[in-house]
Amino acid sequence: MRTLLPVTLVAVLSSSLALAGEPGAGPPGPTQAAPTPRKAATIAEAWRALPTITGHGCADEDLIFDYGAGGGMRNFFCRALTVFSWKTLLSLAPTAPFRAGPHQGGKLKLDSERDFGRYDARFVRWAVDNLIPAENDGALRAETQAAYDAQVRTLARTYWEVQRAIASNPAWRTREVNIYLRAADDASVKWDASVIWFYHDVLGTDWGGYDPNHIRSATMWWLRRTKDGTAALWHGGLEKLLGTYDAAWLGAHRGPWPKKLPERPRRAQAPEYR
Repeated sequence: MRTLLPVTLVAVLSSSLALAGEPGAGPPGPTQAAPTPRKAATIAEAWRALPTITGHGCADEDLIFDYGAGGGMRNFFCRALTVFSWKTLLSLAPTAPFRAGPHQGGKLKLDSERDFGRYDARFVRWAVDNLIPAENDGALRAETQAAYDAQVRTLARTYWEVQRAIASNPAWRTREVNIYLRAADDASVKWDASVIWFYHDVLGTDWGGYDPNHIRSATMWWLRRTKDGTAALWHGGLEKLLGTYDAAWLGAHRGPWPKKLPERPRRAQAPEYR
């Protein structure tokens, strides 16, 4: 089961600092090789350099198509690898991100179709406390607001609304966690046809103005976080991110979800192409 990193983590992983040599050095001479860009070494540097990302750093089998800044979590993460290494993130964290699952020895197995990473709560607490440095730095917040608006806002809002929706109906959430995980253990199950396709409509049949594919991915991500016990921690981090960069929107999107969650049909149906 492909692992998607949360908004607060990906916001850092999708950041960079590309410096062309020493400040003021000018372009290289005709026989001088261009210097290798330096990647971000700190979280604040990463936020400042968020707009500089180009291309992606995943293998072709891990990212079928690069949607750029309009892509989902996987797209965001793969683009980040070109400018901020996974090893650097691991060196900053006090513990490994995952306590169980396919990601072992500091390596990510992004092609796992039937298993997913279980986050270590200690890592999540560190991420929530450290990956949003602008929370207490007004100058940094002003400096990085445009980067948030362009690179992070859409996914942050989508994941907030999806969690708000599924948390409004604990019985629905528990039922879907069980169905989703049982399907993961059954290699004969076709995901889109019988399990996850109707998650597109978690925010309503009009999708609430969000990308239906992002809604589906966010729903699955929160179901996995419910299973590994870190949903509340990540929700707190997402609230901190939105409160820092998107406070007015957050204030208008609290409280119970006003719509009914979609009901799973009795018989599997082929998904409508959207």
